[in-house]
Amino acid sequence: MKFYFAFDSDESIREMCAEITGMTYAHNLDEADVVFFGPKPQIGKKTRILQRLYAGTDDLDLSGIPPGITVLSNAGGYNEPVAETVFALLLAHYKKVCRHNSDMHAGTYKKLGVETLFGKTIGIYGFGGIGQQVAKIASVMGMHVSAYSRSRTSFPGLAWQDSLEKLAETVDILVICTPLSPETKGIINTSILNRFKGQCIVNIARANIVDQDSMLSFLSMNSDKFYLTDVWWDEPNIKVNPPENCVVTPHIGGNGGEYRNEAFARAFRSVKSFLEGNRHNLVKAA
Repeated sequence: MKFYFAFDSDESIREMCAEITGMTYAHNLDEADVVFFGPKPQIGKKTRILQRLYAGTDDLDLSGIPPGITVLSNAGGYNEPVAETVFALLLAHYKKVCRHNSDMHAGTYKKLGVETLFGKTIGIYGFGGIGQQVAKIASVMGMHVSAYSRSRTSFPGLAWQDSLEKLAETVDILVICTPLSPETKGIINTSILNRFKGQCIVNIARANIVDQDSMLSFLSMNSDKFYLTDVWWDEPNIKVNPPENCVVTPHIGGNGGEYRNEAFARAFRSVKSFLEGNRHNLVKAA
């Protein structure tokens, strides 16, 4: 079998893929059985498997994929850097990093009140690879961990909640880690927000899991509540400016410099695993 990269690559990445998958590199798309792609798939005459480099697939138009072609995601490909982004946002907020930095650069030496994450309860909505990595880091930091998810995975010291409503009612921090789907679109709405008794909601999943009007209204009426997010509605077009009680980054959660090679290796292993009979990253069957 042969593979093709529908993205810019160098010889080291091609060699890594060949070593992991046991395939050979095709210089021509039409010669490839497997195509690795980023934003948009490319399909050749012999294509049988499309493997995305990204974890998410909610933006893919699967109706345009011909029958007979399998589509795989890279679920789990970016667990570590995305989980790190959760705590970058949280620490920036609780330690007032941005404000302190701005003051110091302006020549003002002023200590503002800060808080610690130690002892706080973090609630994780969606307990896949990213959610589990968030739980690991939180546990090391001395936080209490609670979660709600469609499927339950054993995790030391984790308190499972029976509903998203119950999770919102019982945590200091709510972290959104679930994929965007028809079922989860807009699920963080006024009903959930009104139940939230904590201080911070963190979103490192997709913007549209949170209903925009509900969240903006909630933040306007609750100046002591904060929305920390790596995703924004209509990105990259910023049609609504973030309010003051937001900390926002431009969807950089999966970026990680040298981690790029690890994410690629996981995509290569995803294809190898599928060819061995496993279907855990299957998005569309042939």
